[in-house]
Amino acid sequence: MNLIPDLQGYINLKIMKAKNQEKPYRKPIQITEIIENHSFGLLRFLGYTLLIFSLIDYLAILIPPRLTDPGWEFQAIGQVVDHVWSILLGFIFIFLYNQTSIIKPRQLSILKFFSWVALPIGIVYLLMLPLGINDSLTLYKNINNQFTNQQAQQQEQLQKVTEKLNATNSSQELNNIARALNLPNTGEASQSPQELKNKLSQQIQTVSQNAVTAVNTAKREQIKNLIKNALRINLGAIISGVCFITLWRLTRWTRIIEKNLG
Repeated sequence: MNLIPDLQGYINLKIMKAKNQEKPYRKPIQITEIIENHSFGLLRFLGYTLLIFSLIDYLAILIPPRLTDPGWEFQAIGQVVDHVWSILLGFIFIFLYNQTSIIKPRQLSILKFFSWVALPIGIVYLLMLPLGINDSLTLYKNINNQFTNQQAQQQEQLQKVTEKLNATNSSQELNNIARALNLPNTGEASQSPQELKNKLSQQIQTVSQNAVTAVNTAKREQIKNLIKNALRINLGAIISGVCFITLWRLTRWTRIIEKNLG
């Protein structure tokens, strides 16, 4: 048998399969003006989408309004400031055009409208600053009043317990007072009522001091969080207002382009 032709055919078959498996060479694609315009069109579509979602978010935040509630006003201003990124990006995206773009008269009217809308939005954000400061001060006063009333109630309860303790001379009644106040009863049978009374008085004073310390700690924590949020919200309102007014100035070309062409 002649194995050489069969071997040669087998090798040729392998070579042909290897060539068929090779990926054909593809030239790199050059970005044309049409592709570039479509890419900017996608960004403008995203911009309008972000504006729609921003409008929905703002309506959800502001409806129903509770304008006489400083807590609601402060929270609403904070949420409006936190959602400013979506509306800012939406405005920026809809104004993205390249040098070869063609703007139709209807599109130009829409851009001019949004350019003017950016100005009152910026003014509204700046006007949030005095309202945010006023709400911050009101909430600060409310926190102080709340904890002042709480401390007054604790002092009143302490005074009542102390008076009841001083008027009690029975060991059984003293033990009942300790159980009612959840105080550890360390009294012994050999102790006199006066000794038991002194121990309970010390325990009540200790519990009262711990309660005052806990109230002051909670008060400082709430005030610290209020100051932190007030700085973030009020500074955010200023920055947001400046950004929208700057956007209005930078989109001036939409408002004067027809005059220049005329």
